[in-house]
Amino acid sequence: MAEKAIIHRSNGAVREELSLFNKLSEKTSTNDLRKDQYKNLVSKFYNLATDFFEYGWGQSFHFANRYQCETLVESIQRHESYLALKMQAKPGDQILDMGCGVGGPLRRIAYLTNAHITGISICEYQIQRAKTIGIPTNCSFIHGDFMKLPFEDNTFDHVYVIEAVCHSPNKAQCCAEVFRVLKPGGSFVGYDCCLTDKYDLRNSQHMELKRLTEDASALPELQSTKQLVHDLQSVGFIVEESKDLPPADIPWYQPLKGADSFLSIGNFRTTVLGRWLTRNMVWLMEKSWLAAEGSLATLNILENTAHVMIQAGESGIFTPYFFFLARKVK
Repeated sequence: MAEKAIIHRSNGAVREELSLFNKLSEKTSTNDLRKDQYKNLVSKFYNLATDFFEYGWGQSFHFANRYQCETLVESIQRHESYLALKMQAKPGDQILDMGCGVGGPLRRIAYLTNAHITGISICEYQIQRAKTIGIPTNCSFIHGDFMKLPFEDNTFDHVYVIEAVCHSPNKAQCCAEVFRVLKPGGSFVGYDCCLTDKYDLRNSQHMELKRLTEDASALPELQSTKQLVHDLQSVGFIVEESKDLPPADIPWYQPLKGADSFLSIGNFRTTVLGRWLTRNMVWLMEKSWLAAEGSLATLNILENTAHVMIQAGESGIFTPYFFFLARKVK
């Protein structure tokens, strides 16, 4: 795929989105406010972040545990392939990708299964970008809210999600919508960002790190792994599997630390040198009016997000890939 500009959106759009996102993620912001404004919170964050994520991370905006023999891209592809395997999807199946981003996982899973996959995202810019990259045969992308899925009951054979239920203001309602659009016997499989069993409500440092993670990542409110399982069961799902994936050789947050060697070819943009070059390139492009005003401020937000995610990962109270496999019984 040809390279793309890091930022090619208007000054006015970026300024407006920065202002609203900063307001919703400032220290005085409450969980109730973020829940009430979740559409603005999530869509504005990804309007701002998508170009940078695609530039530095590729078309799949999610984490993965990683082995020494793997590149970052290979570890991400392995996680996506695992979902395809657990769904046991067949050619011609109707599958929903909830929170599809620009379509990286959708393209891989469609290739592996030959199924028809519909991707939905609350971020209209991501859908525009996904269509520009390319739509696989028999697949589609739509702009919409997975809290109110625009589909008839019993539409899909399977639904999958990668690090997106965490953006919903009411996880049980989100699960209920999935249950509604799934055919009897269908599976709901995915990874989600959750608090682990190490999180202690009596620990002020844990509580502050939870708040920082929510603020930095456009999360209305993080919940525990146990609560996610409860929410799935409460709307009628049978939870067949649930587990926090075990650590591999390389922690999921290492790319955020820039810990790969600067000689790394596949992961160069996530290295310290690669990120330093990106920052200076964005500064120069903004000063030269080649990038929208606010691009560097957006990069600052994302660097803060990375810093907070590293803290959350190292503390052990947060996981980005709590795996679950739930089924709607016949």
